[in-house]
Amino acid sequence: MKLLTALVTAGLGLAAVVAPSAAAAPTQCQYVARDLPIPSGADRAFAVASSSDDRLVLGSYSAQGNQHAVLWRNGAIHQVLPSPPNSIVSPTGVNKHGVVVGQVAGNGLRAYRQLLGRFFTLYTTPDHHSYATAINDNGDIAGGLTSVSDPAQLTAVVWERDKPEYTVVGDGTAVLVTTDRKVLTDKGILFDLATRTSVDLAATAPFVLDNERIFGWGFGSLPEWNTRGQLVATYDLGVEALGVNSHNTLFGGYGPSPVIPGLWRNGTWTPIQADKLPLTYGYGDVTDDEVLIGNHEGIRGLMTAAQWFCMP
Repeated sequence: MKLLTALVTAGLGLAAVVAPSAAAAPTQCQYVARDLPIPSGADRAFAVASSSDDRLVLGSYSAQGNQHAVLWRNGAIHQVLPSPPNSIVSPTGVNKHGVVVGQVAGNGLRAYRQLLGRFFTLYTTPDHHSYATAINDNGDIAGGLTSVSDPAQLTAVVWERDKPEYTVVGDGTAVLVTTDRKVLTDKGILFDLATRTSVDLAATAPFVLDNERIFGWGFGSLPEWNTRGQLVATYDLGVEALGVNSHNTLFGGYGPSPVIPGLWRNGTWTPIQADKLPLTYGYGDVTDDEVLIGNHEGIRGLMTAAQWFCMP
């Protein structure tokens, strides 16, 4: 699962094992982009997240002056999720069961979840706005609250499955929630919902969770943690991770200057060669079949959702 999170400049200060290297470089191929189809009436759509099994890709599109959500499956439109009347939705996450979360703007800002067209706002106290950022396959939803009287006051929360209210996990925003119910905030605090204990990763957002592996960002060295908060590897020259598959192919941006899209395989980065290069920020993923999913710079420089297929 991937999210659009804000890049915050901070020093990681990490000393860890470097991901193992190998002498042989991976086989080169030319990637060809295929834009994902857009709903009727839309001019474009961009991808924002995918399910843990990569089968569902969540997108956002504009039509008739409003913003809506769309789900793709196998490169085709699986479901169109229009906004409720007199409101605008911003989808942010989806799980493998097709439950979509995000925030809806109407009379204030409220976190929501949506399944098969059924739309539910999440519990929020009257003196706060709320927003959702991610959902795990158990149905736990990460997100945050902002005070109505002081918008700079942010509280990281999680709406646990089958609980009517939310659980506060710290300051800031909860940006990820793992299958084993660990919640990560944008300030790098990994909170265990089972034990109510936390670990400080000594890093800040953006973070990416994929295949139960947590990646951060760097400027010449990209860190990876397990869901216990242990630093397990760093990736030389890495800047930002987007996704990783079960074969240990990591898709992301490296450089560090300029930052270019690439794949880390067998201990080295390989630049992606494509007719339309994928963006190195925001959402992206790589499937077990080495298909890339993400966005490229489309018409008028706007993000456009696409898949990339390797043509040897």
